[in-house]
Amino acid sequence: MAIHPSELAIVQPKAVPQGTPDYEKKRASILEAFAAKVPPELRLSPKITADPPKDVSQIPITCGILTPAEINITEKYDAVGLAEAIAARKLSAVEVATAFSKRAIIAHQMTCCLTQWFMDDAIKRAQELDKYLEKNGKTIGPLHGVPISIKEHMPIAGTYSSQGSLASTVFDEKDCLLVSMLRSMGAVFYCKTNQPQTIMHLETTSHYGRSLCPFNIDLSAGGSSGGEAALVAMKGSVLGVGTDIGGSIRGPAAFCGIYGYKSTSYMLPMKNFLGHAFSAELNILCRQVRLYELHVKHTLTSFTYI
Repeated sequence: MAIHPSELAIVQPKAVPQGTPDYEKKRASILEAFAAKVPPELRLSPKITADPPKDVSQIPITCGILTPAEINITEKYDAVGLAEAIAARKLSAVEVATAFSKRAIIAHQMTCCLTQWFMDDAIKRAQELDKYLEKNGKTIGPLHGVPISIKEHMPIAGTYSSQGSLASTVFDEKDCLLVSMLRSMGAVFYCKTNQPQTIMHLETTSHYGRSLCPFNIDLSAGGSSGGEAALVAMKGSVLGVGTDIGGSIRGPAAFCGIYGYKSTSYMLPMKNFLGHAFSAELNILCRQVRLYELHVKHTLTSFTYI
């Protein structure tokens, strides 16, 4: 069982092809920077990563990292339920952000679904939202406190974006239009997800590694939104944003047993995405059909056509 050449063990049944020494040095530095953000208490036991079962979908429940409350939050609620529970103060945004950030990093160690993970930023944002609700007695918007995962090529201020290759990696100075809109509605961002080189394959292998199907890690999670599909299937996200030209949402959704939908051309905003010249369309991956209404309705309401 091969793992990435970093301090964080990531399950990879088949080793990713190697590049030149210079390429591998750059790749290792990125993986090490990722690993440095993951505290020891959120790392899976070497016994699990060295000899995982084929079906790793239950590892987040059985590994002992999540508390019973965090298991309940990530297992029992969808995005609509989370928004309602936070608005009613049955859950805090911090509790929700913590639970999904932790489950996401567990999912990553099993399926290589992430490219970036920023739990600290998510909790800081969640704290601001909790204070807003406490002070004003109302939510900031319909997605107040809802954690949303984002595909790698969609800019989030303060993170990196790419088209699935080292050479295309850039630092995001500001949010893309969609992220800005979701943020204004109260969304909390905590991770970005894996995609293949050039975002143009029906599997997901990049310099971060190969994304795996949670229900059989000998199989692919599909692509190009394979990281999102694996994360959602592992219940590390209730709502993941992907893109689709010829099956890049629908394929991974089918591979991982979740819902995926390609929207009508130019229906949803893709301004400032990397690779935006491609005729891809934006939509979400999720485990409940009703989330399409939540996402599309509020996005269209917020989007001013020019």
